[in-house]
Amino acid sequence: AQTAVKNAARVRCEAPVISIAMSSDAAHSYPLVAAGCMDGTVQLASYDTSSSSKVAAQALSLDRPIQHTKYVRSVAFAPSSSILASSSADGTVRLTKITSVSSAFSGDYFEKASAETQEIKTLHLSGAVEAMCFLEGGKILCCYVRNTSYLSYFDLEDGCKLTKYSLNGSAPTGGFDDHVSFAVMDLAPSPDGKYIAAATDTSRQIILESSSSRQIRNLYGHKNDGFSQPKLAWSTNGQYILGNTQEDNSICVWDIASSSIVKRLDDKTCNSGGGAHTGQIRDLYSSSTSNTFVTASYDKTVKVWLQGM
Repeated sequence: AQTAVKNAARVRCEAPVISIAMSSDAAHSYPLVAAGCMDGTVQLASYDTSSSSKVAAQALSLDRPIQHTKYVRSVAFAPSSSILASSSADGTVRLTKITSVSSAFSGDYFEKASAETQEIKTLHLSGAVEAMCFLEGGKILCCYVRNTSYLSYFDLEDGCKLTKYSLNGSAPTGGFDDHVSFAVMDLAPSPDGKYIAAATDTSRQIILESSSSRQIRNLYGHKNDGFSQPKLAWSTNGQYILGNTQEDNSICVWDIASSSIVKRLDDKTCNSGGGAHTGQIRDLYSSSTSNTFVTASYDKTVKVWLQGM
């Protein structure tokens, strides 16, 4: 672990980073990372892992800065695409296309790095956009806006046409309650794209059918409130949900079929590999290409876990 930290690349941002996303688009010479910052900016960086000794990375100079008026809540790249979505507490979602990236890598560092961007559209919504994710290979952008009772689906292939799907299990258009007793703080599509997991601030995880108001499962047994940072992710096989909890430093593992917690990864169950976190978990990410997931904690550590489920 110490070697990994020593060999890691560091890219400076001008403000604290709230969210990050990595691009899977192979159109550019080097992979991209987007960082959503407290000052409302979105910073881009390219990186190279070809060296066996050290990761190289460089911030990209943008011809058109990506700027919100309040802090950036979430960033996401569309799968296999150069489209970047950024959502903010100012109630906007910016859709930006990374048209070209110029990066010259020499030895262990980048000599120059810049990117050209094109603003596709800015969506103006009724409140802070707390969570979002891409669906259907990047054709649909799903968002949750604070103080709304529905998920907003934007069809990027039809002029960002909006369809609302109720979080109360009602019909997708008209007639549903205009209030819910929770806020959705994180959204994650299932590996097959058929479902969405929603983490709320009321100790409740909801599994919904994509492009539908149908609730498949409600998961309980953990604790999260309005002062917490609820996060979740799917296991690689799509049978389990991984999530944090406010009551301790553990990772809860729900079996979706039974709607129950089948395992807690904490200091009682983790006796090797450095053990569990000693601080609350701030974020987690499950790999779609390997049987691993990663957690980041207030204990100043990042842990890589092997999914034994």
